[in-house]
Amino acid sequence: IILPVVGNAVEHITAVTVAMKNKMDLSMGVAVGSSAQVSLFVVPFIVIYGWVADIDMTLNFPPFEIMLYILAVVIVTNCVSNGKSNWLEGSLLITTYVMVAVGFWFEKVVSFR
Repeated sequence: IILPVVGNAVEHITAVTVAMKNKMDLSMGVAVGSSAQVSLFVVPFIVIYGWVADIDMTLNFPPFEIMLYILAVVIVTNCVSNGKSNWLEGSLLITTYVMVAVGFWFEKVVSFR
């Protein structure tokens, strides 16, 4: 949860600054691009690091987390599709982020060995 936020802090600041200047298309592009960067680079890198360090880090997600990811994709698609934003869509995005964090916090780790 902390790695994507801290690792892309400059991109998040850029997205907020551009959004305050009422350029939502650029802001959403930066935010979604940052998420794609994390999902396409950081997650596979962490899995490979887990193999090297002999720590079990797989991409085998429990069903609850998969449902959270699908929910997150649907909400982001809804927010990006119309090109406009309001406080309700922002609160939906923040709530989804909190739900993913809570899902990871309370997950029961199952050993696959």
